Amino acid sequence: MVADNSTPSHQRLNNHNGSTTNTMTHAPDAVPQGTQADGQKQFYIFGHNISHSLSPTLHNAGFKALKLPHHYQIHESKNVDDSVESIITRTDFGGASVTFPHKLQIGKLLGSVSPRGENIGAINTVVVSEVNGKRVLHGDNTDWIGIKRCVEKSGARDFASSSALVLGAGGAARAACYAVQTLGFGELIVVNRTLSKAEDLASRFPDLKTRTFATLKEASIAKDIQIRLIVACVPADDLRAEKIPSGLFSGTRDGVLVEMAYRPQVTGMMTVAERYPGWKVYRGVDVLEEQAYAQFELWTGREAPVEAMRGAMQAKLREKI
Repeated sequence: MVADNSTPSHQRLNNHNGSTTNTMTHAPDAVPQGTQADGQKQFYIFGHNISHSLSPTLHNAGFKALKLPHHYQIHESKNVDDSVESIITRTDFGGASVTFPHKLQIGKLLGSVSPRGENIGAINTVVVSEVNGKRVLHGDNTDWIGIKRCVEKSGARDFASSSALVLGAGGAARAACYAVQTLGFGELIVVNRTLSKAEDLASRFPDLKTRTFATLKEASIAKDIQIRLIVACVPADDLRAEKIPSGLFSGTRDGVLVEMAYRPQVTGMMTVAERYPGWKVYRGVDVLEEQAYAQFELWTGREAPVEAMRGAMQAKLREKI
């Protein structure tokens, strides 16, 4: 079942232990430079093969709803090159989203990184702040927030005796593993065709019991695994429905699939999961919008206008169907 998309986002997240997580992670004396008083700022998404990105639709709708003069646009490059460095040094640069393959590279241009960005080892958000009168480029990660919010909206809970499977070992997979840790799962399973990369990723989370596999089939037949969360962080073209073992989904009636790819709108992993009524499915666009709200709040210091941003994205999606 594709999950309902109507639950609003908030700046604070409920954690599995009853505490809350604040999405705003600047230093106490840091001031975001995306407020209206700062004049018009230019925001970007940095990445490769991103002409289809929905992020401009989301963020420009947010700026318009709050009557902020800013503009968000695509900047495409194969890597974090001189063109990216030139943009972020401009005085009118307001901040950026960072996507594949730049999440592991962008940090070299930044003055600071949030603790969670350090833990994840991947940056998907650049924030321009003023600290003690000095302009600072700050890196953060909101992908994990998007994943966590989707799982929380599903209503599933009590994960201490359950396993979460993360497919992939790139920047999005790192954020997924961090979300798994904050959700309180008893075990993290990382699957990647290059097993050494899966092992390296799992080792970043020493507080979790972990297992690694090179294939989904190996994971599906492993002993003593109750998979209640799957986060797919690989290109949809790499994983057709016929390659996905049904055993991944048959072990529980209360599971959540978070598909990070949002093209095509229905992936092979989603097709298989929807055969099992107990599984709730969240699409890549669901994660995209949830993490975008957190980005917007980091940039502007204001609560994201969720309904305006969501409405604009859904209208854009209808155009593409």
